[in-house]
Amino acid sequence: MESAQEDWSNFDPIAKDYYDEEQNKYTNESGQNLIDEAPVPAKDEKEQRAARQTKYPYLVVPKSSPFVTEKMLINFFGRALIQDLEFRRTSRVYFVYFPNIGSLEAARLKVERYPNLIRCVTGRSQREREGFVPESLSSNEPMPKPGRAFLATERTPIDLETREVPISAGSQEHPEFHRPPLVTKADYRKGSLLAINDTIQRYLNVKYEFALERHDVYNLKDETRIPQAILHFRSGRTIPIPKIAEATETKAEILLEDGISKCVVCQNWTDNFCKVCKMPFCNASCFADVADQHRETCGKGVLLKLDENVGRKYPKPGLPPSGSKVRITAFEQTNVVYVRSADIQVDIAYYSVLTEVMMLGKSALKLQTKPVVGQIVLYEFESKISRAMVLNIDDAKDIYVVCIDFGSVEVTQLEYLYDCSAYLASLPCYPVAVQLRGVPRRFVGPNIREIMYELDQSLVFDIKYSKREYDYGKGLQIVVMTETEINSSLNRLFKTIMTPVEPSLSELGYKEDCLPHVPLPTGKNIDLVVMDNTFLKYGFIYCTARDLAYEVTKMQRDIQEYGEKIAKSPTYAPPKNELCIAKYEGKWCRGLSLELVGDGYPSILFIDYGNIVPTHVSDIRAYPPQFIFPIMTAELDLIAHR
Repeated sequence: MESAQEDWSNFDPIAKDYYDEEQNKYTNESGQNLIDEAPVPAKDEKEQRAARQTKYPYLVVPKSSPFVTEKMLINFFGRALIQDLEFRRTSRVYFVYFPNIGSLEAARLKVERYPNLIRCVTGRSQREREGFVPESLSSNEPMPKPGRAFLATERTPIDLETREVPISAGSQEHPEFHRPPLVTKADYRKGSLLAINDTIQRYLNVKYEFALERHDVYNLKDETRIPQAILHFRSGRTIPIPKIAEATETKAEILLEDGISKCVVCQNWTDNFCKVCKMPFCNASCFADVADQHRETCGKGVLLKLDENVGRKYPKPGLPPSGSKVRITAFEQTNVVYVRSADIQVDIAYYSVLTEVMMLGKSALKLQTKPVVGQIVLYEFESKISRAMVLNIDDAKDIYVVCIDFGSVEVTQLEYLYDCSAYLASLPCYPVAVQLRGVPRRFVGPNIREIMYELDQSLVFDIKYSKREYDYGKGLQIVVMTETEINSSLNRLFKTIMTPVEPSLSELGYKEDCLPHVPLPTGKNIDLVVMDNTFLKYGFIYCTARDLAYEVTKMQRDIQEYGEKIAKSPTYAPPKNELCIAKYEGKWCRGLSLELVGDGYPSILFIDYGNIVPTHVSDIRAYPPQFIFPIMTAELDLIAHR
């Protein structure tokens, strides 16, 4: 019997168990499913995703390498910046959500700073976003290139429909007003008094930088520093006025009874006497001049007779040598200061001249006619009399003089000027103008002004210079000055105070209330200038006094320096009612943010002129705390005259 040959080629030992439902148990005895089923996508998942994209700004980060992970993105952007993270496996991209637009901007700047780590596109709405990667994209299809990243400096169309603040019509340039020079070349014609009294033509470049003091912007008096006197801070120098009026005249007999007499040499009142012959002398310098004659007559009962060679002697005026000690008498500009030697001999001679002018000036006659440019006169302020040179007489109500014993330029009237005798005019003049090296000429604001009046004649400075740094065009020696007690550089101090610092974006901004306001003068026949008339159809214009318009133009030099060289932030969107520095017609000006409508063009009111212009955020900078310049422009309502 033949054995049957069996075919085992299709034999499957596990087929029976595989197809046998009894063997395949997916539940336990309690009926619980033992196999995890794949999650079914929620029906409203797309709606939730769209709502999240609408609520939060986001970035789309492709998973371009295995190193781009969720932890890597958290460490890169910072946990505090990220609101949520979402990874889409099919499209292999991360959606990074941020709580606000500021966090998105900070994250975008990080991506731009490190482009080799990750690349991303800015998130937009589902319909508007270009380069959106659909979830149904096959893994074998190449990923589309992302759309162009949003740039904060990109200029979009201006939205004029949603603005509530009116906008100035046209694009008129801001007006500029420049003060005429006090002294011109014509004043130095041959034979003129100015050419005789100012041989180096120093006053050809003199400036008057303290005009705001005439408009009650600052406190000009201080009664707290010295109880016996009231300090007046004006025109770059400190003037002490005694509270108790001085005696109008002192008789020599009364002074002799009190043991006071005149020095036999300099004729100043003194209480120093020789114990033997009672010869009066005020100091060792005067005594040395008559020491030989005194030795012959002392104790013999013979009066000392002085020849013509003995008398008042003054040290030679002029700038002391480099390395000497000096005192400050006045400031003319932020980088021009008047100094005199701090040597004891010069100190005595300097105050002797001031005393002589004060005593003899009480009997001087008032000027009856307008003085001549370059004429030496006596100038009275609060019963203090000093010598002055007339610089400008174009306006009889505003006569510009320079106090030659201090250096300050002041404005006065004819009633305060007196005739100066030839003797007083011949007395030496010790203050010399110098220029501080490395210190720019800037607008005299409140900060630098306070420092100027703190540096009175009680402080002593070391002065150093090189004769090769003499400015022949301005007649000024360029110097470096250092305070002797604390070894502090005056040049560095001034430069630090005058240099504005750009505030960080995290700092709070400054309101308009932080700045002083200068009201317009009242009365009739006031000289006003129009700063802006773009709102004439609404019935108002912006004006200021002509004298203040010069100051508005002056401060623009500081603002241009800040906007062009110091402020580095590429964009800035100032919150509503905060100050800023904005560009208009190519020039930086002070501005106030009035409205933000979301188009990148805040409505900026230029507070020094009055026009309102939508300005792009790339043309705006943060307001520095050093610019506490007053607001000198006012809004005037026009009333129809019938």
